[in-house]
Amino acid sequence: MLGGKGRTLVLFSVFFLTAGFAFENYFLIYFAVLLLFSTVISLPLFYYQMNIEELRVYRELEKEKVFKDDFVHIKVIVENTGKSSFDFLEIRDYYNPQLFRLVLGENFISTRIGPKKKIKFSYILEPRVRGEYPLGPLSLIVKDRLGFNSVERVVPDSVSDILIYPPYEDIKRIEILGSKRSLNLNYGIQRSKLKGLGSEFYGMRRYVFGDQFRLIDWKASARTQKLIVKEYESERDVTVMILVDSSNSMAGGAIENTKFEYAVRACMLLTKVALSRKDNVGVFTFSDRKNFKYLKPGSGDDHFYQVLDFIARVKPEGKSRFVEAMGFLSSCFQKRSLIFIISDLEANIKEIGQAIRKLVTFNHTIILINPFSPWFEIHEIDLSTTDKALAEAISEEMMEHILIIKQEVRNLGVNLITVGPDDMMKQVLGTYMEAKKKGSAY
Repeated sequence: MLGGKGRTLVLFSVFFLTAGFAFENYFLIYFAVLLLFSTVISLPLFYYQMNIEELRVYRELEKEKVFKDDFVHIKVIVENTGKSSFDFLEIRDYYNPQLFRLVLGENFISTRIGPKKKIKFSYILEPRVRGEYPLGPLSLIVKDRLGFNSVERVVPDSVSDILIYPPYEDIKRIEILGSKRSLNLNYGIQRSKLKGLGSEFYGMRRYVFGDQFRLIDWKASARTQKLIVKEYESERDVTVMILVDSSNSMAGGAIENTKFEYAVRACMLLTKVALSRKDNVGVFTFSDRKNFKYLKPGSGDDHFYQVLDFIARVKPEGKSRFVEAMGFLSSCFQKRSLIFIISDLEANIKEIGQAIRKLVTFNHTIILINPFSPWFEIHEIDLSTTDKALAEAISEEMMEHILIIKQEVRNLGVNLITVGPDDMMKQVLGTYMEAKKKGSAY
């Protein structure tokens, strides 16, 4: 392919050739033909000398999974495996500026590379939004010394997928709180108790047939002249199911702080806290039938990262089908559990009632967390007087819708909590701790 200078040379050749014939000037004609001939000859010679296949270009990622508030360090390596030098070489690594922000370095380089040499350059990106996104492709341009000719190629298989987790800031706050005592002071008692063969002393009672001899308190028995046994209590684990509405309506708000993004953060935070309490946690995201995604309950640190991988890949799309979604969940999971449903509830009221009834049948403890749409969609936006009046009108209409749903589900024994962006995380955690304190999920 001709480069910019090569195309300019051809244009000049055509101009001189036209002028030569117009003025019958053989010198101009000869000069034009010479320029054109040199350009045509230089192109195959360039291709012969510059074998672009001898260049090996690839990308190295420091890590392929990062949190949204972390950085992605990208390194690009260029190797010349041949015996010829490339005097003018351009390498560019593409990324979507709507998804990533360049914070350090450059994603391209113009350089020269000798035979059997290697060149590296690197840059750092900051993810803007959670999700799984492609990085790349890599492209390279090789030009001759005079810039008359060039070859451009997109490097095959040079697109890398990178998974962006929700921001870790909420988890850091929990880790700063740190100790069991700190969490108890902030959110209440953490575990439900069950009398049995646990490790924490509960009380004493008279021996009954079938009690284990090792539980007999011989000193107390000697004092009372009756056999006395010690009772201990064990902490009972809960299965927590987190249901996140992933329909289109949850995408409302600024791209980095939509209702869905807040719901994902709340899911991650609740998962972290519940797993630290030795509870089992499962996740179900739903909109229409093709977007039902279920992660069965599990426990432990490894399961936390399974939840992160699972939730990071989900995108808000499709229309919410509450009844179908709860029917699907019931077919996958029936164990009595503490269920959190995080949804903007922008669906038919009767349909929401029918969906909740499907879960109530299994005696779950159900808590509805409602990110109230207007509060999220105008969050941190400086509105004009007219826009404020319009927002208030929409808020009143939406609130009436939510209040009717609240009454509908209250009759089924389900609590509905309306939250805004500023108090969502606190409300979700506080509700979980309160449910654990009451032991209402058993």
